[in-house]
Amino acid sequence: MAIRILTLVLAGIGLLSSSASLLAQNQKRALAEETIPALAEKCAAPCAGYEATAELQNDWIFGADPSFLKSNVLQPTFEVDLFYAPTDYLRFVSAIITEPVVDPEPGENAAFQGIGTYVGELYAVAKADPFTVRVGKFDTVFSLASEALPGVSSTDLASAFDADERLGGEAVVGFEGFGLNHALAATAFTTDRTILSESLFANRGRATLADGGAGNTTGLSSFSVTLDGCKGAEKGDCYKDGEFGYRLGIRYQKAGLSPETGEEEEEEPQPVPGNELTYLAAATGSFDLNGKKLRILGESAYLKHFDSGPDDALLLTGSVALDVEPLTYVATYTQQRNFVADGPDTREHLADFEMIYGSGEDTPFDGAKWNLAAAYTFAENAEDERTHTFSVRATLDFGGHMEFGR
Repeated sequence: MAIRILTLVLAGIGLLSSSASLLAQNQKRALAEETIPALAEKCAAPCAGYEATAELQNDWIFGADPSFLKSNVLQPTFEVDLFYAPTDYLRFVSAIITEPVVDPEPGENAAFQGIGTYVGELYAVAKADPFTVRVGKFDTVFSLASEALPGVSSTDLASAFDADERLGGEAVVGFEGFGLNHALAATAFTTDRTILSESLFANRGRATLADGGAGNTTGLSSFSVTLDGCKGAEKGDCYKDGEFGYRLGIRYQKAGLSPETGEEEEEEPQPVPGNELTYLAAATGSFDLNGKKLRILGESAYLKHFDSGPDDALLLTGSVALDVEPLTYVATYTQQRNFVADGPDTREHLADFEMIYGSGEDTPFDGAKWNLAAAYTFAENAEDERTHTFSVRATLDFGGHMEFGR
């Protein structure tokens, strides 16, 4: 059923593209181009290069209920995006990530522990305006909050329903209308269970069908459709530079197997997995306040059979950011309400306040950027556990490319 629905969506994309060609004479970048490293768009094919991000982050839980949750964790993250562009219309992209892949136990102090290296994305992108097609392993496009919000911890709860590291294909068409740049994307996917789901050094383990969960099935049995729009900026820069933007989305993830509990003595039957169905609506806006930019973002997502479980969930996110160069102040609040099938509803909360200092272009290395961020985060989970966290993070972005003679 999912494949038939996706076929109809792709047919609809084709119809839209015929009318869009009349509107898109000066067309801006479509949604899928956000997945291509920026340097790959700047170099003339054939070319190859990389973009890298190095981070060092410390999270200090200084207040907690229960108190044993207090901890101090210092961990690095290093991500490098490699790309090769044999022609102007084709790109091969990979993302190699080194980060903690084995989390410390709650309340346990850690420094540079559980670090593993894995392939986060590995895909090919083909472009033929107004279409962009992506095939391989990639992070699917869905939550706008988790994709766009800056900061250290602002997306910790909003990213709870992301569908990352999926195998599949994605088709995007861009068009203009009503004064906005639009992008319609359709994706069919499944969970990556190949050797790429493992990691070197600290091994996070290979994903299997027995793990269960939403979208963890044989074949491309899950799909998503999103419609984006932006006024005043290219699509990939809408939250940062646009006047107004929106995203509407629907996602279906077929239920996987019931995960093994490993407890033979357990008498209670396990809940039957349900197919997850998610509806998403998000919007962004920006305002000029005497030379300072105020940016807002709001997002709501309703998930039926969240992660293929028996419960539904509603996530609401609101964020305000004020740019006072070179500083950015960000306040974000996310609430997740769990509609429990056989008990009282529960709620999870995250309130995050951050200050980010950005270097701009003034760095010792050509094309490099760095920033420093500090955050205070209050979190409360469904078990009524509460934590107060102070985080600091230093980030360095750099890259380079080489063009080959024709």
